[in-house]
Amino acid sequence: MRKQVLIIIFVCFCYPFYGQELLAETWYQVRWVDDGDTIVLQDGRHVRYIGINAPEIEHEDQNAEPFGNKAKSFNKKLVYHQKVRLEYDQEKQDQYGRLLAYVFLKDGTFVNARLLTQGYAFFLYRRPNLKYNSILLASQQEAMSSEKGIWQEWNEQNATYIGNKRSRRFHLPACPFAKKIKSSNRVLFKKKWDAFWGGYAPAKKCVKEYSQFLN
Repeated sequence: MRKQVLIIIFVCFCYPFYGQELLAETWYQVRWVDDGDTIVLQDGRHVRYIGINAPEIEHEDQNAEPFGNKAKSFNKKLVYHQKVRLEYDQEKQDQYGRLLAYVFLKDGTFVNARLLTQGYAFFLYRRPNLKYNSILLASQQEAMSSEKGIWQEWNEQNATYIGNKRSRRFHLPACPFAKKIKSSNRVLFKKKWDAFWGGYAPAKKCVKEYSQFLN
C-alpha cells in the first residue's frame, strides 16, 4: 500500500514536468542547403520538403533548370544556419532515405509555403501526405496571380493535357500513362497554367516541368 501511495505522489508531482518536456518543440540546426527543396541538418540527415517541387540545380549529368539556382539561393536565405522545426505527415521518409517534412522557422514562417508564394517552386500533390495541401495550393495561386518567380512572363499556346484526378498529375495525350487513366479520373486542360492552378503537377516522364520558362 505504501509503495502504491509513493508511486501516485511521484506521478502527481513529476508528470507536469515530464509532460512539458514531451510537448516541447524540437529544433534542428540547418547545416547546408542542397537546393530549393532539400536541406541537410547538423546531424547529417537530409530533409525533403513535403508538398513542393523546386527547379533542379546543375548536376553532373544535367544543366540547371530555369530558376533552379534562384530557388536554392532563396531557400538558403531562409534557413541556412537557422534552427527549424520539422513536422511530419503520414510518411516520414522517401525512397532515398530523406526525411519528409513541413519546415518552420522560429518566427513562424512556413518554409514550404514561402517558397511557393515567392514563385520558387510549384505545388506537388502526393498521397498520403496531404495535411497542408490547401495552404500550399493557395500559396502557389498567390504567386501565379502576382506572376512571381517561375510564373512571370508566362507564355504558352493552347494545347491539350490530360490530368489524373487521383494522382493530380497531368500528361501529354500521347503519354502511355495518360492512356491508362480511367475515364472517371480524367480531366482535360487547354493550358499547363490551368493545370497548375488546379493543383496538378507535370508527370515527369512525359511533360517537361520548366519548358515554358525557356520561351
